Amino acid sequence: MKKSSLLKGELTPGTRIARTTTFVFYLLFSALALQAQYVGPRLFLDVPHIYFAAPDAERIGNRLGAGAEVAMNIGTHWSMARLGAGTTFTFDPQSEEFEKTTLWGPYALLEAGAGLYRSNGNQCAKDHQSAFTALGKVGMRYDFNSKAVPVADTPEETPNQLDFTLGVELGYFFIRDEFRNMEVVASGNYLVNAKAIAASIGFKFFLNLRAKA
Repeated sequence: MKKSSLLKGELTPGTRIARTTTFVFYLLFSALALQAQYVGPRLFLDVPHIYFAAPDAERIGNRLGAGAEVAMNIGTHWSMARLGAGTTFTFDPQSEEFEKTTLWGPYALLEAGAGLYRSNGNQCAKDHQSAFTALGKVGMRYDFNSKAVPVADTPEETPNQLDFTLGVELGYFFIRDEFRNMEVVASGNYLVNAKAIAASIGFKFFLNLRAKA
C-alpha cells in the first residue's frame, strides 16, 4: 500500500499555497488588530467596483467581458484585507453565435495584501492630493458557476470552483472628497489550481467609513 503524500511529508503545490495564504492572512489580521489599538483600522466600502475582465489572459481572444463587485476593505496605509462578492459577464468575441457563448460568473473572494494602500507620503492627511495603491496580494476565490472557471489544461478537466490566488493591484485617485471617491485600478491574479492569469481594469467607487463628518 502506498503512503499518502502527507504521511511522506510531501506537499502538493496547492497545499503549499493554502498554508502560505493562511499564514499571510494571520500576519496581516494581527497587524491590523495592533493598528486598531492605536488609531483604528481604515474602513473602505467599494460600491461598486466596475471593470473590464479577461478571466484567462492566455485565451484573451476567446473570453472577454466585464464585471461588477462589492467589497469591504479593512486596512492600514501599508496593508489591507478584503471580503467581497461580485459577478462577471463574459463571451467569446470570435464566435458567430454570441448568445451561445455568454457566461455569468458569480463569485466570492477573500484577499489580503501588503504594500501601499490608498495612501501617499502624507498618509492621506490632506485633501486635493493624489493617493496610490501598489499591493502584492494573496487570496481565495469561489466561483459559483463551474462553467465560468478556467481549466488547467484541457476542456475535459474538472474545474476547481475554489481556488487560491496570487496577484498584484495598482490604483490611483485624487482626494477630492474625504468620504466619497473613485479609484482607477488594475489587477492581475494567478489562479493556482486553474493555472490561469486573470486580469482586470476599471473603477472603484468607494466610501471612507472612517472619514470625519
